[in-house]
Amino acid sequence: MKKIVIAFLLGVLSFLLAMFIGEGSGLPAAFATLAGYFFICQFLLSRGNPDAWRSDWRIMLALDAVTIIIVCMMVTAENRDVALAQAPGWLLSTCGGTFAGALAASLVARRTAH
Repeated sequence: MKKIVIAFLLGVLSFLLAMFIGEGSGLPAAFATLAGYFFICQFLLSRGNPDAWRSDWRIMLALDAVTIIIVCMMVTAENRDVALAQAPGWLLSTCGGTFAGALAASLVARRTAH
């Protein structure tokens, strides 16, 4: 439960990070930063679990919850062009970074176990 709360709080911080980077450097820089941020967060949260990419789905969902909520709000509130320009990048960078972090943590844990 503790890791789930930490993951959610890290997801809230990612929104602030994306806004600052996105406004200053543009959307591609924000998406790249988010992918790296979510990768590192999930890797650290799943470290030591050789089956992290399958068993830590609650942590991954908590980490990505803020992004999923933001994308849902964006799709319903913004016009179609804005949603099509930003929503796929947000989802791909955050969910992809999270899954890659869990997969990397799983691979590292398997290597150290053998």
